[in-house]
Amino acid sequence: MAANKPDPRRLISVQSHVVTGYVGNRSATFPLQLLGYETDTVNTTQLSNHTGYGRFGGMRLDAAHLQSVFEGMEKNGLLRYGRMLSGYTPSPTALSVVSDFVKKMRSYNPELVYLLDPVMGDMGRGYYVDKECLPLYQELMSSATIICPNQFEAQQLAGQEITSLQTLKEVIEKLHALGTPNVIITSVVSLPPSDIEKIGAKVDGGMILVGSSADPSNPTHNQPWCIQFPELEDYFVGVGDLFSALMLGFFRNEHMEPSLKSASGSAINTPLAVAAELAVAGVQGVLHRTLGFIEKEQIPDNYDQLDEVEKRVAKARRVELRLVASRNEIEQPQIKFHAKPLP
Repeated sequence: MAANKPDPRRLISVQSHVVTGYVGNRSATFPLQLLGYETDTVNTTQLSNHTGYGRFGGMRLDAAHLQSVFEGMEKNGLLRYGRMLSGYTPSPTALSVVSDFVKKMRSYNPELVYLLDPVMGDMGRGYYVDKECLPLYQELMSSATIICPNQFEAQQLAGQEITSLQTLKEVIEKLHALGTPNVIITSVVSLPPSDIEKIGAKVDGGMILVGSSADPSNPTHNQPWCIQFPELEDYFVGVGDLFSALMLGFFRNEHMEPSLKSASGSAINTPLAVAAELAVAGVQGVLHRTLGFIEKEQIPDNYDQLDEVEKRVAKARRVELRLVASRNEIEQPQIKFHAKPLP
């Protein structure tokens, strides 16, 4: 293949890496390979395990490291990607290098399908990256095909809180106005019960994901919809990274690729909604498969004698995602939860 010539089945993922367990690139690579993508990874961290263990070894990689990797790839004609995923980036300087790389990729492939997961923080926790990352992410949004923030990140990007169905729609409009045609808010947690019922969801029915695609012929008009799905009791790490990977893997550009519409029985058949239904189904399948392993696994006999630090480590080991055992759920997700329009 010619140097730096795009291949629609080649994908690059730029995010965190752990040696053991499944977050970041470890959570994304195997699923994307199962979906048929030659997946290359650039790591923004090199850690022994995810930080939820409470202790870990390794380091966050700096801007100079990332710059060196990207330059080496370009010199050797390796920027051949049809798709790109970016997630956790530990500093504003590193994020600036990633942003420049995205622009470089777009120069080689204007049709690049790029999913941006603007990892910054979460509801109840606030920021867990430098706040200086926010304006960089806002600028990067105009290069993204899809963005997948959680509610906290969506609010920060839009500069507005979500307190009702109306403010949710306003936040979506502001995110589109920053330049991205496809918006997913992975978890909307602050709608009042009256608005939850208004969208046809159950007040205690689980997580609510919201998506929207801008109308290409009328960018000020978007098509918002939602999917409600169960929230499992255990806390799993790497689920958001898995979801973003599956979203990118299942997403089809209407003018470039065959549609997956036949896979969905939904009334909302936009490429984004279909991909979201499949991604939700894939994640749910992985979680249920993982729970099956957890239920069969015996708790150590000495668990009650462990101190709180060791108990945290033991639990974190126990609830790691079982991706390899879930290959059927990833390759052939069974859709149970469908997208429906927001009123």
